[in-house]
Amino acid sequence: MLFNKNNIRLNQEHSYSGLLAVSLLIFCTLVFSPLSNAKETNDKESYTSIDSTNQESSENEVFSANKPVIKDEFEWQFILDLSFVYDPKIIAGIEQEEPWHYFMPGILVDISYKGFFLQSNQRRSSALLGGTEFGYQLIVEDNWQLDLIAKAYMQGYDSESLIEYGGGDDDLLAGLREREFTGGIALRYSYYFEEALFTLDFASAHTGDDEYGDHVSGLIIDSFYSYLLPYRNWDIYFGSGLTYFSQDIVDYYIGVSADEATDIRAEYTADDGFRAQLEIYAQHPLSENWSFNAGLTHSIFSSEVKESPLVDRNQVTQVMLGVLYVF
Repeated sequence: MLFNKNNIRLNQEHSYSGLLAVSLLIFCTLVFSPLSNAKETNDKESYTSIDSTNQESSENEVFSANKPVIKDEFEWQFILDLSFVYDPKIIAGIEQEEPWHYFMPGILVDISYKGFFLQSNQRRSSALLGGTEFGYQLIVEDNWQLDLIAKAYMQGYDSESLIEYGGGDDDLLAGLREREFTGGIALRYSYYFEEALFTLDFASAHTGDDEYGDHVSGLIIDSFYSYLLPYRNWDIYFGSGLTYFSQDIVDYYIGVSADEATDIRAEYTADDGFRAQLEIYAQHPLSENWSFNAGLTHSIFSSEVKESPLVDRNQVTQVMLGVLYVF
């Protein structure tokens, strides 16, 4: 489906207005919803395994992990992530074929000093999904905070690597320009419930150049809700998220410009889009330094995404199994 420039701008303005209204509604609902009386418990910044002795004494006791922490002192933590990940792509013809394609080791880093921090999202399924964030705490209150962060929001790709990696369709993918990763500077609002955390990012996103050599920039609004359910010696997180990508960002990744069009790859201009996610993630300590983790994430992209000749599906499910080693 092709869109002229006037329609693109008109649709983009409606999308921005509608999305901002929905975001404000979610914001107000979460901020002003009544909270039950929380029990005072051990402070845990983002995740801490539940002590088995305490679990045996009272499985119903609330262990709140959700309280803003002022990152003033110098603190650090390094975690080695040794994970096997089934990670399908929405780009047509790309599959994990070799055993080493599934092994995705990573380093989770947490460093803080004087309000500045470098951190990984340890409430999510892996470094692949959670990402690493550099930021500064602007405001920290009893149950909410406001941060300025920088992070990568989307991975890039190039046709030659995709063809070599997954045996992709050479005729369909060959000759595409490289799509670079998208990084963003965002204002993040975080609200801490008794057993849950809600975050909302308003990001100014920037990526590579389009077919005219112009630098591509746009808007990403990313929201995620994570609920912690401690059970015996497990930390189980149930998550859901909704992300908005402006038209320029979506078109950069799955659009087909005039100079990229071929007989089997029609020219295509993408519209703005959404991604919804549902996730379950669990951790279980194995020893003082080792823990087991597993995650399942289902992502659903806007139906219009499938209209791109580069895309053959708008839903993917990622599965992760691995161990973590805390230094």
